[in-house]
Amino acid sequence: MRKSKRWMAVIMAAGLAASVLAGCGGTPEPQEDLVKPKEESTQAPQAAAEGSIADQVQAPSRFALEFSDTAGQLSVSVDASVTVPAAEGFRLKTVASRTFTQEDYDAVNRVLLGGGALWERAVEEDDPAHGFTKAEIEQRIEELKRLEATGATYVDEYGDERSYGEAIKNFEEMLKYAPDTVGTREIEAKVQYDPDAAANGTPEKNWLMGNVTADGKDYVVSLGNELTPDWRWISFMVSYLENGGNYMPVGDTPAAGTSLNAPPEDIISKAEQAAADMGFDEFMSCGGEYFSTFTEDEEGKMVAADNGYGVYFTRVIDGIPVTYTHTDGSTSEGNWSSWPYEKLYMIYNDGGLVDFQWWDPYTVTDKSDEYVFLMPFDEIQKIFKEMFQKKYAFYTENNMKVNFAIDEIRLGYMRVMEKGNVMEGTMVPVWDFFGSQTVEREDGTTEVIGGPYDSWFTINAMDGTVIDRNLGY
Repeated sequence: MRKSKRWMAVIMAAGLAASVLAGCGGTPEPQEDLVKPKEESTQAPQAAAEGSIADQVQAPSRFALEFSDTAGQLSVSVDASVTVPAAEGFRLKTVASRTFTQEDYDAVNRVLLGGGALWERAVEEDDPAHGFTKAEIEQRIEELKRLEATGATYVDEYGDERSYGEAIKNFEEMLKYAPDTVGTREIEAKVQYDPDAAANGTPEKNWLMGNVTADGKDYVVSLGNELTPDWRWISFMVSYLENGGNYMPVGDTPAAGTSLNAPPEDIISKAEQAAADMGFDEFMSCGGEYFSTFTEDEEGKMVAADNGYGVYFTRVIDGIPVTYTHTDGSTSEGNWSSWPYEKLYMIYNDGGLVDFQWWDPYTVTDKSDEYVFLMPFDEIQKIFKEMFQKKYAFYTENNMKVNFAIDEIRLGYMRVMEKGNVMEGTMVPVWDFFGSQTVEREDGTTEVIGGPYDSWFTINAMDGTVIDRNLGY
């Protein structure tokens, strides 16, 4: 039970340090006439034509196109740079999930945390204060009372809505027993994986949770190896929570009310060096943006509490990057479980590292030594024009007007799932169309969504089929 207690203590510590953000967003249902999981073909992929990738696809350096539906409710404006890998060809690769290893933990700990020891608060099973000090609980009570006065919704560490009165009462009860200080004890930093842990009722076997002190700052470290065919979300995170944590991407400028003195170029160099030192030899940086963490002011408005810059990394295969997008691949249909994409990024503020996140690592092996056939870009753009309107027809069906502005088209690798096998997939070449959308609703309100890492359309470069990145096929 001690590990369960440890898990709860870390969650509550994060809750004490951060305000909970509540939000919602709609994801359209997959359209079956566009995207269907296909039966695995017994035929070998068509052989590549002569020449390099650029020779095969014959894509321009820039591409422009304008089209709309007959009613004029859905319009698309393409004025995009076209990026084609400078390589001889794409080879198919087999992709499988893997868990985090002891070597992974040791490398991250050595580089980002100076090899510091993992520790936890000395919390006894029957401690009514759950390991927190008087000052920490008093601060939380004060914060809850302030938020209650604004009329904001209280969401606990589990994501459940509760009344402020109930939460305040619980903390006031804890305060009666809270000490002025608490002790700590070292934890063995041992990474484990038991595929039957969840089924046996002991999922904590696959968790490693605690804190590491580095450069005078206490970082929360969490590693979850709970990989099963029905649960695919595994992660390794190192987070500094003093400013609230929960950093969110805000684009190419800092959030209002915050600043960042360090130039993004310096942070990119720092993150690239850290990645190299940790042994991420198969990855490259592929861009970045500002991140902010938010809190509520006295009027209940969300305001930025801190600002940082995040650097994204992507896997490189035979010199060709896996195309990075913000889509996480968490959508599923039927009885299939989702398979999130591999993600790796680091966020720094002026004080140093504030967040390291590594999700769902892969192993990648050769599936074929042959280069695959790539359709000419002229055929790809025709498919884009024809099928894009079908994919987003739900906007016009719901009396909304939408304009898509596509400013980048990129050819790269993408992991797709094989039908009936969510533990293994294939790296295939795809075209992605990046940009933003402006939605005008029936009530006259408008919203702009998207940016340089939002792909609105993905086409298999070998056969022209449309791929839903949310589903992974």
